Amino acid sequence: MKWTDKAWTRIAPHFDRIINLPFNQELLQGSLSKERFKFYMAQDAYYLGEFGKALSTISGRMKDLDQVLAFSQFASGAIVVERALHEGYFKVLGIPDQIEPSPTCLLYTNFLLTKSAYSNVEVAVAAVLPCFWIYKLVGDHIYSLQDGIGDNPYKNWIDTYAGEDFAKSVAQAIEITNQLAENSSEALQEEMLEAFEMATKLEWMFWDSAYRLEKWEI
Repeated sequence: MKWTDKAWTRIAPHFDRIINLPFNQELLQGSLSKERFKFYMAQDAYYLGEFGKALSTISGRMKDLDQVLAFSQFASGAIVVERALHEGYFKVLGIPDQIEPSPTCLLYTNFLLTKSAYSNVEVAVAAVLPCFWIYKLVGDHIYSLQDGIGDNPYKNWIDTYAGEDFAKSVAQAIEITNQLAENSSEALQEEMLEAFEMATKLEWMFWDSAYRLEKWEI
């Protein structure tokens, strides 16, 4: 059994909860409020910038040059998407250039930055994998149910994460994670699973916080 098979078995219940979140159900139906989507897009832009930094840090710690290149490309891709959000959705939705991260967004990005810099690189890779894999499967799920719904105002977002280009990056990230796990001890593989599960929980929290329009209480 591949490491990612074990990982998915571990977080399958969490993924079901992610799919059934009000945010994703309303996104699927196209009924999500503009205010909630605007909040989500702003936080996602902040997240992607920090995610790109984490990926770049991991790239610099890799030994295999193909893996170095892959994570370097992942990092630049995250920044390109963040810039595209600024040029597209930011203007349409009226999102300011300076974004204050929500408590959940700050928690998630700090988790990834810490793992990328201080944990074993295998654990760091496992921690960033949900952002690839979970997003892809959520996009695929929503895309597969679009027939008969009509014009969805969030079609561009759905198409991005259900698209072939993103699918290639996800497959590559999964393959690299399995390669690293193959050469890891059982104890290290367990650390990877723990990081993967925690990041999956933070994915749930990220969507949930957007639906709640989460704010700092102090």
